[in-house]
Amino acid sequence: MAECQKYCRAEDVVATELDGNILLLSPQSWRYLEFDKTGSAIWALLDTPRTLPSLVEALTVMFEVDEATCAADTKSFLDEMNAEGVVRLT
Repeated sequence: MAECQKYCRAEDVVATELDGNILLLSPQSWRYLEFDKTGSAIWALLDTPRTLPSLVEALTVMFEVDEATCAADTKSFLDEMNAEGVVRLT
């Protein structure tokens, strides 16, 4: 069931790119977040809602990482971003 859930960007997040990294303002917490290369790639992929397996498939092509590590790290990142209010589940 969880694999059917899709992650998407929260609508009210303010985002900008700076030197290849993504900077976000979370209006929920009024905190700034800065994504590195991997986080920025995930943010870019979330321009349309995606499932975790879909994200992992794309990220393993973009980065030299095995599928299990990518899935665990991506899920952890998404959970943190969900808690920050910048990513949500649909």
